Amino acid sequence: MRVILFILFLSTAKLFSQVSAPLLKCLQVLPNGDIGLTWIPAVNTGSTFAAYEIFSSISSAGPYNSIAVIPLISTNSFTHTGAGGNIQSRYYYIISKYGSGGTSLSPSSDTLRSIFLNLVSAIPDLKLQYNNIHQPKLNSSASTFTINKEYPLGIWNIFGTSSQINYADTLSVCSASINYQITLKDNSGCVSTSNLQGGVYSDKKSPNTPFIDSISVLPNGQTVLAWQIPRDLDIVKYRIYQSISGINTAIDSVNGRPSTFYTFTTSIATFSPLSIYVAALDSCKKLGGFDIQPTTMFLKKIYDKCGYKTDLSWNAYKGMKGGVLEYRIYYSVNGGAFLNIGSTTQTSFTHNNVPPGQNVCYFIRVINTAKNITASSNRVCFLTNQVPAAGFVYIRNATVVSNTQNLVTVFMDTSKASVGLDIWRSTNGINYTNIGFVPYAGTPYYSFTDDNADSKNYSYYYKAIVRDSCGNSRTVSNITKTIHLKVKADTEQIFTRYLSWTDYKGYIGGVSGYSIYRIINKVKSVTPIGFTGTGDTLFTDVLEEEAPNGSDIEYLVEAVEGLGDTYGFLERSTSNTVPVYIEGKLFVPNAFTPKGKNRIWLPVTHFIDKTEYSVSVFNRWGSKVFEANDDTKGWDGANATPDVYVYLIRYKNSRGEYQEVKGYVYLLE
Repeated sequence: MRVILFILFLSTAKLFSQVSAPLLKCLQVLPNGDIGLTWIPAVNTGSTFAAYEIFSSISSAGPYNSIAVIPLISTNSFTHTGAGGNIQSRYYYIISKYGSGGTSLSPSSDTLRSIFLNLVSAIPDLKLQYNNIHQPKLNSSASTFTINKEYPLGIWNIFGTSSQINYADTLSVCSASINYQITLKDNSGCVSTSNLQGGVYSDKKSPNTPFIDSISVLPNGQTVLAWQIPRDLDIVKYRIYQSISGINTAIDSVNGRPSTFYTFTTSIATFSPLSIYVAALDSCKKLGGFDIQPTTMFLKKIYDKCGYKTDLSWNAYKGMKGGVLEYRIYYSVNGGAFLNIGSTTQTSFTHNNVPPGQNVCYFIRVINTAKNITASSNRVCFLTNQVPAAGFVYIRNATVVSNTQNLVTVFMDTSKASVGLDIWRSTNGINYTNIGFVPYAGTPYYSFTDDNADSKNYSYYYKAIVRDSCGNSRTVSNITKTIHLKVKADTEQIFTRYLSWTDYKGYIGGVSGYSIYRIINKVKSVTPIGFTGTGDTLFTDVLEEEAPNGSDIEYLVEAVEGLGDTYGFLERSTSNTVPVYIEGKLFVPNAFTPKGKNRIWLPVTHFIDKTEYSVSVFNRWGSKVFEANDDTKGWDGANATPDVYVYLIRYKNSRGEYQEVKGYVYLLE
């Protein structure tokens, strides 16, 4: 047991007294091909340090030769002269020697390979190829290589960075001397560098193609072509081409690589599609190719002046990056702001309900699927003219024909063709209903009979609207209002009646006044029984004088148009008729003397229907001795003897009820 412990003690003591290898971090190829090594010194744990020994080979597999022995442990760099690092890569590692006579050796450090840069001239790029210093990359190495470029001569700049072991430089000069070097930083603070590699190189390729962004028509009709700046730095200008009769024809140029658009100032795109495109020209006067040959969207319109709609069509937009998402339609009225009125994936669109008589404009905007590129079409502007319409339509008169019928007479302009006119009716002057159509007959005079009127209870508003030759409602007439008459009785004075009516509306000349008529037994009085002035719609009438004339009594009011009608009319509008009911009365004499003072027996009638009147007289034996159907004819008692006679009178009162009156009459000597 003691022997085992002693051996373990010796092993542990030896372990804690050895020297580690240094940490090799960077290899720097100098301009003359020498290679400088940089490391982190070894850690001495108590043993006697003897030296660092550096080994090198031109192959990772060896053989490795000792190229230097360095006695100081604090040393952290060494330059390998004559290494030829500008010809090829070299591999290096370091070990530490320690102990008595330097016979003990540490494990070797990481084997690092110097960076060797090789250039391959190709089209379209100059290829830079190089290696990493260790595979896999050291944990302490930077994640990316730095590519340094000397151009012009004597001026170095960082050209780029890359995590890869190759890089491409697109030459942007016709011919120049250029040098490159690769560097890789280590977080210990040192930097590995490659050999310097370079020479005189020429731009052997044509300039990169400018990728078209969009082609749009400006509001003034000019066209703007936009593109993305190509990668090639040697571009000095852009040449603009137009397809003329199918031939690519150079028409202009734009100087400077940063330029991204060209404005074609001729307004060809207003009248037809325009195709212009761009190619790049470099300092070597080499011309690049075309991306696409874009064509403007050419918008066309057909306006339907009968249907009040615009049919739009355009050619499909081609070459949209990412593809077309949709076409958006924009619309402006009378110079106002353009509004988006719809979108489509097709190349046509119908805009309905376009207001007539307006100056309208349209254009189309296409948008790509990513919604970051747009292009616009030409603008089309025009007046939404309509077919000609009648200059005027005038309702001459609206009058009541009967309690269920009104007559509307119209005068209209016939200098413009139309299909006819609609008659509209309302009871409140606000909400109108179309009640009929009168077809155009070439004459300026028209009439319409409203057979569904309830003129007994309402007055009506009327208006007429002319339909133009397309059938669209256009010219609107004046508004008229019929007269509605009401009659009220006096509860105490049985012959007195109070008339009131609605004012007539619609005459250009206004209403000069109202005439009031009685209608007795269906016969209208020849002259009015009264007249009121403008705006006076009340009248009081006493009917006592009409008592003998019959029971069928009605009133009628008539509006009289005043002077000043510009069309020369002088119209009259009548109201509804209102019947008057007064109880009929008979006054029958009970005796008469044919040879004396009262020679005729004649009943007296008040407010009875004379058309239904009859009187008969009978003797005591039932024989008829007198008969009459006229209330003005009486019995003179001829050929009759004094006696008592029976009479029978039949009549119809003002309400249409049949009445009978019986009694006795004495014929005296």
